[in-house]
Amino acid sequence: MSVLRRWLGFFRRVQQGAVAPKAGTGDDETSAKFKKKQQKLAALCREFGYDVGKVTLSPQTRAFDYLGQSFTSEGQSFPDGRIEIYCDPNMSDARLGCCLAHELQHVRYFAVRDAYRAERADGPLHRRFAKYAPELLAALRGVSNYSNEHWDAWKGDAPPKLFASELETGESEPINETIAEVAKAVYNWGPDVRINSLWKELHDTINEEYAALQQ
Repeated sequence: MSVLRRWLGFFRRVQQGAVAPKAGTGDDETSAKFKKKQQKLAALCREFGYDVGKVTLSPQTRAFDYLGQSFTSEGQSFPDGRIEIYCDPNMSDARLGCCLAHELQHVRYFAVRDAYRAERADGPLHRRFAKYAPELLAALRGVSNYSNEHWDAWKGDAPPKLFASELETGESEPINETIAEVAKAVYNWGPDVRINSLWKELHDTINEEYAALQQ
C-alpha cells in the first residue's frame, strides 16, 4: 500500500527476508502451493492486460508498525511500474485479484501524476482534473475502512490535492489510496458497483488518461 512505501522500503533493507522453499527439503507441498500462486498471479496479470514480468510474488512477509499498530502488508507498487505481492498461503484467488487490482491502480495513478506534473498549469490534464477540488474530495472522504484510515491519518494544514505529494505534505495518501480502493471494489463487484459516483468518475478518468499515455 503506497502510504507506507517508504517505511516498507526501509524495512526491506534492514530485515532478513524469508527464502523461497526448495523442492526436496521437506517443504515440497509448500513449494507447490507457492508455484500455484505464482501461476494464478500470472493469469491475473494477463486478465488485466499487464506485463507479467513486472509483477513478482514474494515468499517474504512484510510486517510494520504504523500509528501505534502492527500491520502485515499484502503488496506494494513502484513508480516504475513494478509490483510486489507478498505471498500469504491463506490468500484466496479472489483476494489475490483484489490486491493486484489495488496495486495496479497505484501504477496508473503514478503514470498520470507524472504526466500531470510535467505539463503547464493550463495543460489538458490540468483542465480535465480541475473539477476534483481538494475540498470536494475531502468532504467525500474514502470508500472503504482502509481508505478512511488514510483520511483520518492526514496531517496536512489543508486538504490533500490530487496528484500532489500527499505523503510528504500530510504523512498519508488518502486520495491515491481511495482511488486504489475503488479499483478493488470494481474488480470485486463489477463496473456497476455501488460506490460514490464522483470517486468512480475520477477512477475512470485516470484510467482513460493512463490508456492514452500507453499508446
